[in-house]
Amino acid sequence: MNPDRVLVDAMFARHRISGPRVALPATGIANRIYATDQVVLRLATDHPESVSDARTESVAAPVAHAAGILTPRMVAFDDSRSLVDRPYSLWERVHGATLGLIELDHCQLAEVWRQVGRQLFRLHDRVRACADPNGYLDTPGRDLDLLPLLNHLANARRLDAGTALEIEWLITELAPHIAANVDVRFIHNDIHEMNVMCTPAGEFLAIIDWGDAGWGDPTLDFAAIPLPAISYAREGYESESAGALGAYPEARFIWDRLRDSMEAVRDDRARSIPLEAFHRFLRSGAR
Repeated sequence: MNPDRVLVDAMFARHRISGPRVALPATGIANRIYATDQVVLRLATDHPESVSDARTESVAAPVAHAAGILTPRMVAFDDSRSLVDRPYSLWERVHGATLGLIELDHCQLAEVWRQVGRQLFRLHDRVRACADPNGYLDTPGRDLDLLPLLNHLANARRLDAGTALEIEWLITELAPHIAANVDVRFIHNDIHEMNVMCTPAGEFLAIIDWGDAGWGDPTLDFAAIPLPAISYAREGYESESAGALGAYPEARFIWDRLRDSMEAVRDDRARSIPLEAFHRFLRSGAR
């Protein structure tokens, strides 16, 4: 859907938002973005998950903001369908750029991810309840058995025998840590470079896009952070409370990366699984 200017103006006007407005480039696929100097309008797209994501965000983001997490304040959420046939939301505008679209040096990047880690700890520690009468929150989780996917890749000859055997050994090594019970926390569940906002100079500003949030294992909030950045995010997280992620969280970090890599190989024969990088990461965190 490409709304015309009159319709966009009407959505702003309904909530008494005035001032010049412009279309902003979207960094994801679930929303079209329009903004005044002070307010951002997010309109769900035709993507099949856009409506559910908008509803999840309308429940999760205000709770995170109220807990003191650096995230934009939601001004309004409209799912009435009286102006447009899909939900839209209005947010206080954060003037910055997503981390994935700016160039920072190594030290700047490391500090951004430390700040993200601190925010994640505070989210997990402070949010102990989230009213969700309509069941809009997501249900974060992870696949506890990767062998069927591995067998599929081996049978489809997406992996050679040696690589398949090495992955099987890795799954066997990690599985006991994945099966262990963990404390469930309120999580964002989609932390990556395009959902972190910074100034062009690298000052951390906010975490955005709460469309996958819900209750789950806190380590799932590290699942999409770039592998080289996890150590910095974890450093920031555990600066708030040492050992807060439990014993050997690296196992869960790599389990999630392994699953994602195998799914990528399933979908694209040209992709590969960075097993050596995974082993280096596990060795670096071995207790």
